[in-house]
Amino acid sequence: MTEAVTTPATRRYSGRDAGERSAARRERLLEAALDLFGTEGYQVTPIDRLCSAAKVSTRHFYQEFTNKEAVLIALHSQITEDALTATATALAEAPAAPIEARLVAAVTAYLRTIISDPRRVRVSFVEVVGASPAVEQTRLEYREAIIATVTHEGEAAIARGEIPPRDFRFAALALIGALNSVVYDWSLHQRKSADELEVALVALATTLLTG
Repeated sequence: MTEAVTTPATRRYSGRDAGERSAARRERLLEAALDLFGTEGYQVTPIDRLCSAAKVSTRHFYQEFTNKEAVLIALHSQITEDALTATATALAEAPAAPIEARLVAAVTAYLRTIISDPRRVRVSFVEVVGASPAVEQTRLEYREAIIATVTHEGEAAIARGEIPPRDFRFAALALIGALNSVVYDWSLHQRKSADELEVALVALATTLLTG
């Protein structure tokens, strides 16, 4: 009888194989990055500090990420994907609602995913800005995804006869710029509660896209 050979790639430690251990290390690194980048800042956080907080060796760090920039890109992507998924879910749950109600649901879902955690706010609206050309490229790609969602919703509302035609790309860019500035300022001063901020930004989105 031939015995099965256990290779290093398939060997299990603590009940987990190599792929599961890698995924766990990556998740710990992202959690540590959220905490450190979101409180102390991306630029001032060295890789060894990130590894120490995540309880991951430097050798294992480089098995998961090519450099610190790659961690920031992955973290920003994770935060933004969560927000976009929440937005899509909110829209899917209101298929027959008029554009105003869909905007309230979508913008609220997007904002709550991010502003519920001040660390997410800092990473999304402060740390990624000007961090590097690659980070900026990722940020702009997600901006295009938001513009596409706004345009789709706006054109559907026009087809239903709810609003007149308009330049939705322009409106979406104006909304994104306002969100970036207002949420960044709110993260520094918090003159409004999170709920008040949501209400104000939803009203702004409604004005820009339907008013």
